[in-house]
Amino acid sequence: MRNVVLLFVAALAYAVVRYVAFAPKNLDHLPAFVLNKGVSTAAGLCFAVAFWCQWRRRGDPAVWFRAGVFAAVVHIPLSLAVLRPAYFPEFFAGDRLAFTGEAVVLFGGLTAGGIYLLGRPTWTARQRWWLSVGAVAALTCHVLFMGLARGLNVNASHAYLPPMWLLSLVGIGLGAAFLLADRRDDP
Repeated sequence: MRNVVLLFVAALAYAVVRYVAFAPKNLDHLPAFVLNKGVSTAAGLCFAVAFWCQWRRRGDPAVWFRAGVFAAVVHIPLSLAVLRPAYFPEFFAGDRLAFTGEAVVLFGGLTAGGIYLLGRPTWTARQRWWLSVGAVAALTCHVLFMGLARGLNVNASHAYLPPMWLLSLVGIGLGAAFLLADRRDDP
């Protein structure tokens, strides 16, 4: 559990450093926007670590999966609370969501549905593996559309630190690689 807490603290600290310490104009976004950045990144990284634990047969993947679910449950209402043109103008076309904004919401919803289904105890190992592949694919699309909309904003005002969506995408990619390496073929 200590490692889970350390991962969350590191993700939240990175979000504060990148979005507040090096861009003080974001100080008014600290409660929801910045916390949401750290929690969402922690969710993706927890899922990646869970797949690594499963692949390496080390540690308890269920602890990491539950931590990822917790972070996702916190991330969803925070995202909905800040989803407006003032925070995310690149997601909107006037008063309504643009294509990229709708894609982010769609794939976020599909990811949440996949995570919900994975929590059901009725699946065989093979079915759970395929559901995991689907959930990771949806999560990848969710984060990728977020990145396509927001862009690769690595500039002096953010200390040349990579954006959180890019770190999440790298973590999800590693998690997908671990998941694919641990293919379950048993019936």
